[in-house]
Amino acid sequence: MALRVDYVVRETATNLRRNLTLSFATVVTIAIALTLVGAALLMKQGVNRANVQFKGDVQTIVYMDAHASQDQIDAVGRALDQNPHVKSKNYLDHDAAYAEFREIFADDPALRDSLTPADTPTSYKVQVRDASFEVVQSLQDQFSKLPGVFKVVAATDRVKKQEDSFAKFSNFSLLFALIVGATSLVLIVNSIRIAMFARRREIEVMKLVGATNWFIRIPFMAEGLIQGIVGSAIGIGIVAALREWLLPTLVSGGGIWLNFRLTVGDVQGTGYVLIAAGALVGIFGSAVAATRFLDI
Repeated sequence: MALRVDYVVRETATNLRRNLTLSFATVVTIAIALTLVGAALLMKQGVNRANVQFKGDVQTIVYMDAHASQDQIDAVGRALDQNPHVKSKNYLDHDAAYAEFREIFADDPALRDSLTPADTPTSYKVQVRDASFEVVQSLQDQFSKLPGVFKVVAATDRVKKQEDSFAKFSNFSLLFALIVGATSLVLIVNSIRIAMFARRREIEVMKLVGATNWFIRIPFMAEGLIQGIVGSAIGIGIVAALREWLLPTLVSGGGIWLNFRLTVGDVQGTGYVLIAAGALVGIFGSAVAATRFLDI
């Protein structure tokens, strides 16, 4: 039996209209599943961006001894310039360090007036290119041993804790997306199987008059394609609404969400993935569901 486009369009429309309630249930299932998948993918992107932002804000401070010689100070500066992990450095001389000291302890007059500019240690404020735990720890170990260095202050514990938190959250988001995706496929297959079970007699008649398996299967796959695209479009709309309304509330709450950022481009990219996923899941689910009713 030859398969015509007008036949596929007509049968697909008839199937959707005849099983309007079941089609609606399938679309809702796809929409909910892909909303969860899209949210998980966006969370992973947001976590990665927040991790980059956090590492960009990490600063290491090399405190020189208050009485370190100029040669020792210059040697530390050259070592920082030659280090490939150092993005930039800012040197605070005695006067600048003293002004910062007085500003920090402005509310404590006794401590604020306890030093003179000459007694205030100079320092290098260092910005690191990739503030991973290993890099920050290596900088601290390297510069703590140089002559004239009093102390190196680095947020190693904070970086380690943040890295672990981001890694766990990112892995959870990915695992969640995979589980939800697999669950949604099962739900869609079952929904389409119910639809085909209601038409099993019609399929038997078509087989008896010589219809091939693909002749029967194609309209159902087209039906699944439409349901998948409509469901994914609804899911994209929900994900975009969550970014617009829910994300600002989470960011304002601070914590791990403080540097969480999602752009319109992130939502668009995820939308393309969801459209493709919805279409593929709809087609594949329909093809799998149809198989059990074609062996007559």
